[in-house]
Amino acid sequence: MQSVHWILGLNHGPHDSSAALLRNGRLVVIAEQERFSRAKRALDQPPTQAMEYCLNYAGVSLGELESIALGFDFALMRKWLGIDAAQAQQELPFDDPDRLFPPAIFGAGERPPVKVIRHHTAHAASTFWASGFADAAVLVADDMGEAVSTTLGYGSADGFSVTEIYPVAQSLGMYYSRAARYAGLYSRSSEVGKLMGLAAYGRPEQPVPLSARDGRYQFTGLPPMSDDLPGSTIRRERSSQLLAFFERHCYPYARGLSADVMSYASFAASVQAALEGALLELAREQRRRTGSRNLAMAGGVALNCTANGLLVRDAGYDNVFIQPMAGDSGVALGAAMAAHAESHGAGTLDVRMEHACYGPSYGQDEILAALEAQDVAFRRYPEPELVAHVAELIDRGRVVGWYQGRAEIGPRALGARSLLGDPRRRETLVRLNQIKGREMWRPIAPSVLASEWQRYFTGSRPDPFMIVAASVRPARRAEIPAVVHVDGSARPQAVSPRVLTRFAALIGEFDRRTGVPVLANTSFNLQDEPIVNTPADAVSTYLRGQLDALAIGDCLAIRAESERSGDPDPSAAHSWW
Repeated sequence: MQSVHWILGLNHGPHDSSAALLRNGRLVVIAEQERFSRAKRALDQPPTQAMEYCLNYAGVSLGELESIALGFDFALMRKWLGIDAAQAQQELPFDDPDRLFPPAIFGAGERPPVKVIRHHTAHAASTFWASGFADAAVLVADDMGEAVSTTLGYGSADGFSVTEIYPVAQSLGMYYSRAARYAGLYSRSSEVGKLMGLAAYGRPEQPVPLSARDGRYQFTGLPPMSDDLPGSTIRRERSSQLLAFFERHCYPYARGLSADVMSYASFAASVQAALEGALLELAREQRRRTGSRNLAMAGGVALNCTANGLLVRDAGYDNVFIQPMAGDSGVALGAAMAAHAESHGAGTLDVRMEHACYGPSYGQDEILAALEAQDVAFRRYPEPELVAHVAELIDRGRVVGWYQGRAEIGPRALGARSLLGDPRRRETLVRLNQIKGREMWRPIAPSVLASEWQRYFTGSRPDPFMIVAASVRPARRAEIPAVVHVDGSARPQAVSPRVLTRFAALIGEFDRRTGVPVLANTSFNLQDEPIVNTPADAVSTYLRGQLDALAIGDCLAIRAESERSGDPDPSAAHSWW
């Protein structure tokens, strides 16, 4: 009888903590701590609840695991930073076993072996093996791994090899996050991607301290930084230098005026253009070095959809893969993969990722209990009727919370935990941004049937993870104005009936009614909250967010006309209700 190898990967760092469980090299479940603690990005939280969910989902105990893989080497980072033991205990306690595996939850018994995986190795593993490519050039870019910020490599059946690294003093992630801070768009719990959305409103005409040529990038106009300095000094000094450069050279010559955010539009465009140039140079150089026609990317910088769209168009690869949790939450998956490959060989991994629905799921009994506990009126329907009713609501301009099946992983809503609206009405963008407390200049993404992608979008390839920007065809822009950004771009998700059956059926029904196979889709959460996790979260958000309806499992709840706020069509009546 074949033995079972359970390996649990963790991102246990200061943000985006998560857990991922493999069984004999096959991905079973991924859970993100923020979804359970309800604290966005799970700042300074160990992945305790995420780990507990994964183990309970699979029906295994901590003691049955072959090993636990940690996606960051904090011992190495402490050494590089040059901080003493007292500081380390206060500032970097993330790998303390009692913090990771509290006895009150996991008991005081023997714990499985712990394997430490370098941060960028975990990132690289998370995208290369999930891509399904036989070989690929690999590009990892973020704020920092233990002592590096960008890693270039090559993945094949033999594993992953590094071809070049960039130090933390050359961090693209730090460059972009400090730019977001200068524009008043940064906090530890927010996504720096807001700067990407703002960039479309400006022109790239301002000086920035990043340039690229001949397959490399460098910071220019900044004081030199010695590699002999302690890492803590390098981070602090480089951060200060970037902010000082922006204040001296970039309009409006003042830091953090969030009430005047549009004054930073051309600054954002300039920062974005330089980042794109750097990534394009790196990607092209990796194609020359490796000879591969495939590119796999990870790291927080790989969440930049606009840059990803440029790479798909212009980097010269046949295939580009960016996995949906490319940020630090994804290192849990990569660490588990790397540990399994080390113990059992990469050839035994079966982790190709064609969809993102590997997250938590809850049964119909839990859904009914949540609705009844919060005194929400609802009706139950078989799938065809549910889909028909929801499509009718969206056709009438309603905003619907959509909670179905297993949750998607990563920061994008992909048709499992979504807020949905009519893309034909620009008012939909306004309404969704109001519900979520978002700035009005931020775009809403479209979900489109994969078979209809080419009809609406160009300049990219169908992407299931809403992580690559494309251009909306000019002839179609007036047809779906709610999901067209100011520069004519969008961040579309290609929806396949084979992997997202019910969501595809809903888009298909909306198409049958309207002739438009597209829905406006944003994540199911309110301001400063993570995406909903449990049915109780979904019902509470439906009530607090003034949504028009909630489709949760086979149940449909509709807010009474008199309870609606800002109803786009208060005279409309539902003939079927």
